[in-house]
Amino acid sequence: MIESILQALQQAGYKATLPRRVVVETLAAASGHVTAPELVEAVQKQASGVGRASVYRVLNLLTRLNIVQASSLGGPTTTYVLTPDGHHHHVICTACNRTVEFESCPLDEDTQQLVKTFGFEVEGHLIELYGLCAECRAM
Repeated sequence: MIESILQALQQAGYKATLPRRVVVETLAAASGHVTAPELVEAVQKQASGVGRASVYRVLNLLTRLNIVQASSLGGPTTTYVLTPDGHHHHVICTACNRTVEFESCPLDEDTQQLVKTFGFEVEGHLIELYGLCAECRAM
């Protein structure tokens, strides 16, 4: 996965610099979503010469290229997750903040219809569905 992401960067006209490589490797090693400060800390443990500003620039680039998706997961803090296939999905409980990621994409057919109807090329998406989980509904 890391090499395919670095290839995507190169195809978009960007070099696979040390900061970019370390950020991608760190995101790939993370178990799920990370905040920008968590990412900075983890990157600097891997490569102490990579500064905070470099991590934020790389994160911004990866987000613009739809390699990373930013999400609030229903809270005040933005988190980031690798999405090399361009999309990511969650259901989030509004009471306990339980978050469940799911793989199947309910927009596959709708995306094709958008392309046909509006001539709009979809590059990526993030779905966050909010509601009450079974445990919170039972209370």
